[in-house]
Amino acid sequence: MKKVILVFALVLSSLAANAQFSVSVNAGLPVSDVEEYSSFALSGDVGYSFATESNLMLGVSAGFLNYFGKDYEVLGTTFEAESIQYIPLAGSLMYRLTDSFSVGSKAGYAIGVDDDNDGGFYYKPMLSYVVGNATSLSLFYEGVTNDGVNVNNVGLGFTFGLN
Repeated sequence: MKKVILVFALVLSSLAANAQFSVSVNAGLPVSDVEEYSSFALSGDVGYSFATESNLMLGVSAGFLNYFGKDYEVLGTTFEAESIQYIPLAGSLMYRLTDSFSVGSKAGYAIGVDDDNDGGFYYKPMLSYVVGNATSLSLFYEGVTNDGVNVNNVGLGFTFGLN
């Protein structure tokens, strides 16, 4: 039993040694089903990830995603769309292609915050470029889908790693 506890402690300490907390801020332009009702998407998240033996990073993240409502017209009448808001909870996978570029994705569930928002499957494929020791820029496609309705945006993000 002592050996099992020792091995478990060594594995945890190894993961902690290669772990990193991060904070991201993202901005995007709505596409698909939401582009008529939203003018801009803004999100932020916090994450925890750790490196494996290869160039692979695995992690989890939680955040807040807001699609800002905009005015739209139906049969000559102008309506103001409400903002659409989510709390995405996701697992993440990033693979380092070079010292500067990584490709990866987040996937999980986005909890709907506003009224009549059931949430849905959350996904975010991305391409990241390292711009400093603990910072990177990401180009991404982010979305939530539920019952055939797609709430998506294409955007740019800034991530700051907290070692």
